[in-house]
Amino acid sequence: MLTGTYRYTLGAILLVLIMYLKKPTKKDIKDAILKWKSIVFVGVVGAFVYNILFLEGMKYTSAFNGVLIIGLTPLNTALISIPMLGLRLSIRQIVAMLFGFLGILFVLSKGDISVITNLSFSKGDIYILCANLSFSFGNVYIKKYLGGFAPLWLTTLVTVVACICFIGFSVFFEDFIMPTDYEYLGALFFMGALSTALCGAFWFVSIKEIGAETSALFMNLVPVFGASASFILGEKIVTPQLFGGLLVIIGLLINSVKIKSKKAVLEH
Repeated sequence: MLTGTYRYTLGAILLVLIMYLKKPTKKDIKDAILKWKSIVFVGVVGAFVYNILFLEGMKYTSAFNGVLIIGLTPLNTALISIPMLGLRLSIRQIVAMLFGFLGILFVLSKGDISVITNLSFSKGDIYILCANLSFSFGNVYIKKYLGGFAPLWLTTLVTVVACICFIGFSVFFEDFIMPTDYEYLGALFFMGALSTALCGAFWFVSIKEIGAETSALFMNLVPVFGASASFILGEKIVTPQLFGGLLVIIGLLINSVKIKSKKAVLEH
């Protein structure tokens, strides 16, 4: 878990420095004071608890199972959005989620049906499913209660809360070890600066602009990009993986592209 502590500490420091230079507005500060409980809730549930459960789960399950369960993010987010946001799922959204999940199956299994039929589940999968639900609930909560916040300001506040939680966890349950390996430090910088700070800000922008349920669909691209990175590093990509990536992209397009009705076209 120390990696998570270092990652969120670095991310929090960078974001605080950016906000110091950018200067939050009076409205930003007022909103943060008025909704501090919601900010703490998202930082704890949507960031800290999610990471703890996910990292703990990965100790007891395979990467295949982990990514497959994370592939349920769009479905879980949509299901949570129904009671919280009054969302009504359209046929288009259901088909998009189905395409995305099938795409993940093809990318991860490389088209080998035996990989899927021989799936086994462990307590690690339960941890990751709970992590997924925690993450999905946090996203919907942001849309409902914190949608008026400036994304960068909200990212900073949530990351600081998560950082404090990680530090507290490490103080009580772990022994601090100062990393000296340059490759590890480089990976930490990448995770802290890009994955936590920059990607976190973009993620909150997407939730604000297009909604939690639509943003969650883009999580299906994670295994696709992972396979692409493996190809760059020299691993062979097989045809079923390409097909799976295509299914994920088709799913995103189905959900994103709005087809004009004949009436609208005629009126135009």
